[in-house]
Amino acid sequence: MGTFRSLVMCLAAALALSGAAGIPAAAAQDKPAQTMSDAEWKAFYAVYDKRADLASHKESLGLLMDLAARFPMDKKAQVLCAMTAYSYAHRLDDKGRMEAAKKGIPCAERILEQNKKDYEGRFWHAMTTFKAKSAEGIRAALKESTRVKKYLEDMIRDEPNRFEAYMLLGSLYRELPPVLTWGDPKKGLDVLEKGTALKPDDPEILLELAAAYAKVGQKDKAKATYLRCINDSKSPPDRTWETEDAREYARKMMKELGE
Repeated sequence: MGTFRSLVMCLAAALALSGAAGIPAAAAQDKPAQTMSDAEWKAFYAVYDKRADLASHKESLGLLMDLAARFPMDKKAQVLCAMTAYSYAHRLDDKGRMEAAKKGIPCAERILEQNKKDYEGRFWHAMTTFKAKSAEGIRAALKESTRVKKYLEDMIRDEPNRFEAYMLLGSLYRELPPVLTWGDPKKGLDVLEKGTALKPDDPEILLELAAAYAKVGQKDKAKATYLRCINDSKSPPDRTWETEDAREYARKMMKELGE
């Protein structure tokens, strides 16, 4: 895109120097749009807003993959593509999960091509990559986990006031086997508590924190945190269905813990 912009600027300068500056700038109209139009977003959301239905969720991902490829400079399209690949993958079995998660990786990579330090790009690249690896089996997930750990630690170091990397890192500490890996449920709880302090109303990190309390035997705190998810969480942009799904899962876990 940088080469294309330079070419347009050179052509404009040449036209001005040749006395053609008074001609309407048709070339500017021919320049490919770098971001989606309002009409394109409206058409997309007509499908995306119905993603509680699994088929509509799949269709949403297909639309986003196409839109993200057509508008590589539109960061919102790339983030939504990676995010939707992850959330759709979460609803599938292992084979489907791996295939769906992989579809979000190029979207995150496009963000990183523009800025390798971009937080959303790094986070969703980690989320989709690890989701795909975990679906391949425990061996692939364990092999990838050390790289992901450093990746997330670097994100926390670079932007310590963002909660997302704490959420994934803490969850991995909680779930990975302590003997074979760097898994450590108590360390995971500590990391998740720090992340939740940064974003105390996010439904996803509240779920992860509640699970961390349950993992170390703090049942009352787990139940209280699930209640916070149900009653006090707020839906992030473009994640209304995901928030309701998180609250429903919290209700399920409350029953398992014994209300």
